[in-house]
Amino acid sequence: MNDDAADGSGDRQFVTALARGLSILAAFRPEDRTLSNQEIAERTCLPRPTVSRLTYTLRKLNYLAYHERLARYSLAPRVLELSQSAFAATGIRDIARPGMVALSELADVSVSLGIPSNDHVRYVEMARRPEAIVLNLDVGALLPIAPTAIGRAYLASLPERRRDTVIARLKASDPTLWDAQGDHVARAIADFAARGYTSSFGNWRPELNAIATAIRLSGDGDPLLLSVSGLSSVLTVDRAESEFAPALLSTARSIETQMRRLYLG
Repeated sequence: MNDDAADGSGDRQFVTALARGLSILAAFRPEDRTLSNQEIAERTCLPRPTVSRLTYTLRKLNYLAYHERLARYSLAPRVLELSQSAFAATGIRDIARPGMVALSELADVSVSLGIPSNDHVRYVEMARRPEAIVLNLDVGALLPIAPTAIGRAYLASLPERRRDTVIARLKASDPTLWDAQGDHVARAIADFAARGYTSSFGNWRPELNAIATAIRLSGDGDPLLLSVSGLSSVLTVDRAESEFAPALLSTARSIETQMRRLYLG
């Protein structure tokens, strides 16, 4: 389970069953047509009997569909209702997309909006020209935290105590990856404090460069994460720092201001 669920320990207002149920839905990735209870248990770190009760309940509520011949579950159409309602209620797409499109027109780059999702970052919106497709990633894709600019922006934006909790879990889940990326993450956190954005120049994929920042909508909620990525031949280090970083930060602040105005009036 993610750090939000873990933070409920000792909090009498925190409904653990609800957190666990939501973690079942979040376990599905874009490439997953179906998952078994065992696969869900492995992804959520929940006991299999608990997973079985939760998937049964979600099936009864029509958020999951059960395929008896396969003994596997898939997300049901009712989940789409939740996602569409969320986009409409938050106004994220209408507010963020114009600025993202403008950023994407500066060069052959991809501009992505992400949210934290179970020790990954999930893309929820993208803007790019057809020639800017570097990786076969689209809305819904999950990215690792440590080697990516957008993941590092997430870590850097967290309060120190919460960041330490996430980092400890990342270290435990993949010590080899953390050994390779830990120093880069530490520098990214320092860069974020000094410059307002993080970077990953060839750290995730050798041919890929990216910069990212965070959009904070409230004091205790998860941030939105905005990134620009492209081939290292297009998004060079110099160009990323001199041209794209100011545009990225300006776009992020504009989205942040509009979102806060929407909620606060």
